[in-house]
Amino acid sequence: MLQPHHHLRSLLGLLALSLFTSCTGGTSDADLKAAASSPLAAEVSIFGASVTPTTLADPDTASVELGVKFRSSVPGTVAGIRFYKGSSANSGTHVGSLWSRSGQRLASATFTNETATGWQTVRFATPVSISANTTYVASYLSPRGRYSATGNAFASQGTTNGPLTALASGVDGENGVYLYGSGGFPTQSYQSTNYFVDVLFTSTADTSAPTAPGALAAAASTAGAIQLTWTAATDNIGVTAYVIFRGGTEVTSVSGGTLGYKDIGLTPSTLYSYSVRARDAAGNLGPASNTASATTSSEPPPPGLSLPRVPWEGGPSYYARFPAMAGTPWTSEDFFPIGYWGAYSEAEWRFSTDAAHGINTFLETYNVNESSAGWMRQYGIWNLAGNGLGGEAVGASFDDETDMWGGPGWNPWTGYINHPEHDTCVPDQPRRCGFTVYNTLYERLNNPNALIYANVGKGALMWESDDERATFLCGADGPDPRAKWRLGVATGDIYFYTDENIGAEAVTWFGIPAGEVRRAANYGEVLMTGLRSGASYGNNGVPRIPLGVVVELGGQATGRLINANQVEGAVWSTLIHEARIVAYFSHVFSNTTANPSTSDVLNDTRPAYQATRDRVKKLNAEVKSLARVLNTQSYVWQFNPNLSTMLKYRDNAAYVFAMQKRQFASGTYTFTLPPELPASGTIEVIGENRSIPYSGGRFTDSFAAEYTHHNYRIPD
Repeated sequence: MLQPHHHLRSLLGLLALSLFTSCTGGTSDADLKAAASSPLAAEVSIFGASVTPTTLADPDTASVELGVKFRSSVPGTVAGIRFYKGSSANSGTHVGSLWSRSGQRLASATFTNETATGWQTVRFATPVSISANTTYVASYLSPRGRYSATGNAFASQGTTNGPLTALASGVDGENGVYLYGSGGFPTQSYQSTNYFVDVLFTSTADTSAPTAPGALAAAASTAGAIQLTWTAATDNIGVTAYVIFRGGTEVTSVSGGTLGYKDIGLTPSTLYSYSVRARDAAGNLGPASNTASATTSSEPPPPGLSLPRVPWEGGPSYYARFPAMAGTPWTSEDFFPIGYWGAYSEAEWRFSTDAAHGINTFLETYNVNESSAGWMRQYGIWNLAGNGLGGEAVGASFDDETDMWGGPGWNPWTGYINHPEHDTCVPDQPRRCGFTVYNTLYERLNNPNALIYANVGKGALMWESDDERATFLCGADGPDPRAKWRLGVATGDIYFYTDENIGAEAVTWFGIPAGEVRRAANYGEVLMTGLRSGASYGNNGVPRIPLGVVVELGGQATGRLINANQVEGAVWSTLIHEARIVAYFSHVFSNTTANPSTSDVLNDTRPAYQATRDRVKKLNAEVKSLARVLNTQSYVWQFNPNLSTMLKYRDNAAYVFAMQKRQFASGTYTFTLPPELPASGTIEVIGENRSIPYSGGRFTDSFAAEYTHHNYRIPD
């Protein structure tokens, strides 16, 4: 489980290993049960007695020190070490040690009277005092290997029991540590493996109260509400809560990480006075802050939150600049563009099907005939792939993925696009004429008022330099003065789920770990981030145009599928990262029973695509229902560092859109709300037919898989 060849051998051999369903009553179990009626009744460990590893005896037979990084939220003493023995093959003299984070051995002891399997325990001659919120390492020497382990156990989250936490990898380096040899401080790690090393911990009584919070201020907020803010109190262990008093009467409490509270439901035009006290985990209540007073307003302030804003582009006011958009829904706050790339347009039934799925925009069309434009108008679908002259053609498009087939550069263009018998650029290898293509297409359009749409691919988003990406997306406003074009909207397409080549490429070009490539979060975290960076060149970080990511609906290669859950996760990842358009790609180039070849997924009635069609319809209906919210500017606020989130405010409610960041596959997370929002109440989970009660300015929710997302509505 340590060196790659040992790990691979272990993982391949898992099915051959017999798994225990319960522990066998090792020494540690007896000790812990006896502790319940002894002076050590407060003694706790990280892992419970019933926890068993997935690998009971790794094939590795080398001598190795195995450890775990842990912290306690309170000070106390470590009396000894535990480890789990899954097999009698884990033999020899075992030695347990406690280390400081820097590698100082604080105590050690040799295990005796071991059982054949189960948890084993050794106690130090003298318990070791440890500080709160400080990293330590517990380890044991396994001189003949054959240790127990669970791979990736700390990859996405830690393990907590009472005050003790085995850290998730990334909190303080990688967790699940080891060192080959005859013993010593373990510092290496492989796949965040849990080697089931544990401690016997007893907390120290805390009798020190926190200090008083500072600089309490009160100000009138909305009618009948007062906003309080203060600076943090200090404590020898840590502040866990702040208690708010109104006129000497306790009103509520908020979490120790919250430095504000909005008191609502008050009488307008009335003076109120407040104080705040800090409380620690032991229940010690500190002295009161200064007293602050404010008179409630009788007039409501403008709606919204007083937080920094995310740069804003797109929305109805942006599209109203273009003459072809006049009189269309694009200038309405109830319209959000939902595009289909590669829509076939030769038959009316296709238009009715696309519209029924919620499509309102075509980004590229095929098989257009004399009736296609009329069908678009009939079914309320707007064409960005037209000539930009009005009617259903509200935009003009540049040739798809010019950044890839043309490449970055100003060499002459022959007019051909990847033609098998004709060169594309002069010289044709390497191709360096993409900028010439854009300039040529712009001159041919001869319509400076048109909204120009372009889609870029791996060239601008992966292979090329930042300046080359900025030139494609910014044109005349970019780094190259020879560029004449100005795009009106742009999308990007890299298919993390279905491209058979993306696994190696993403590792090389994006630095994404191989195990994290095929995840929904990459569509927002990687592609939207790249698009927004390129489109904001020379504009103080503000993109000049609306942006989005094209999400595929089928496979690009045999054996590479995208399911309905992944489609939905990918789309919401782009929206959470400020996409101003939802976009889908229609084709499937593979040809298998599970993923048959098709040119038009939404119009393909075979059972293989039924779940995808149903999910796209549901997803687009949700986006449409939230158009007024999505068309408002977002606020900057971090609800939880392990989540990607977007915060908006509309019609006296805050909206929070959230999903896990790429490195996490599932977990439960606590959200910390901005202090301007009510500290307690009920949150609606949009589209899930459930609600979450919350208090103290915090709420918790679970994310079951890498593609899981949740949308929340919080009444103000």
